[in-house]
Amino acid sequence: MVASRAAAQSGSGKAYFDSGVRHYNLGHFQEAITDFESAYNIDPAPILLFNIAQSHRQLGDKERALFFYRRYLEQAPNAANRAEVEQRMKDLTQSLQQEKDLKQQPPAGVEAREPPVTQPPSATPPPSASAPAAGSVTKVQEPVAPGAPAPRWQLDVSMGPGFVSFSGLDLEETPVTVAFRAGGSYAFLSGPSSLRVGAEARGVYLPYTKDSNPPVRGTTSSLWGLMLTARYTFLVTPDLALGAGAGLGVIWWAGLHQGNPFTVNEIAADSPIPMPSVEVGLRAEYALGPRMFLALSPELLLSKTTSDNLSNSVSSVRSLDIYAGAGYRF
Repeated sequence: MVASRAAAQSGSGKAYFDSGVRHYNLGHFQEAITDFESAYNIDPAPILLFNIAQSHRQLGDKERALFFYRRYLEQAPNAANRAEVEQRMKDLTQSLQQEKDLKQQPPAGVEAREPPVTQPPSATPPPSASAPAAGSVTKVQEPVAPGAPAPRWQLDVSMGPGFVSFSGLDLEETPVTVAFRAGGSYAFLSGPSSLRVGAEARGVYLPYTKDSNPPVRGTTSSLWGLMLTARYTFLVTPDLALGAGAGLGVIWWAGLHQGNPFTVNEIAADSPIPMPSVEVGLRAEYALGPRMFLALSPELLLSKTTSDNLSNSVSSVRSLDIYAGAGYRF
């Protein structure tokens, strides 16, 4: 049983669930039922019975909806949304009784009271795990096995072009570099809205021409460091999330040899120079499945120089980096 539940989290059971959610959101309720039933055959999580009941209710099949609501409460007697489900069952039972009474009305010409008008079922998706507030719209609940919560950790790596500029230093052209980044984060808020806090290591290669006789082209310095980050994203489609983020940390400028064009009198730096840094950027993530995703992030990094030999020549460094990469959630 434990193995089959784990499979539903990362294999075909999760895929059937995701497909069922998409069909439900598109109003393809019969297809959603088929997908939720397939997911239940792999991982019999009680919440899937609730999703099946919701789909039958949307189709107007009140008897089947009642059947699966009952099975749901039998399998999850302590469900957080038990009161809501019991109310839906009560409403469906009353509606079925009214339909039955309507069929048993006297023939035409015999006075009869018109049955009360019943409200059509509201187009609400299956609910989340927690009990919703009164009057709130319920959402689809992912089948999560005991001891196997929804993925919250995320790792991603990316690279792309970087465009570096300097305050106080006039170069003939803006260097175009290659930027690298690798990071991890944890979701404190997950769902349609996601708030992730984490850390990332990043680096930018910064080539320059060394002032010597003759000049040496292709000499390379680097900007590398560690940033603490926070990002907010929101699902605009089941697979696409858009958002923005910011970071704070330290970037070191290494490789400033004698004859570099950045320091005063082009003297060498004894060691990498630390620079307090801040970054802001946009974020787009496209899901390839339950775990894998692609990401695109244009970001602006601003670093303040600290060494006198550097600060008197370059007061700050700006780098506009356009990252493209991939990641994994667990």
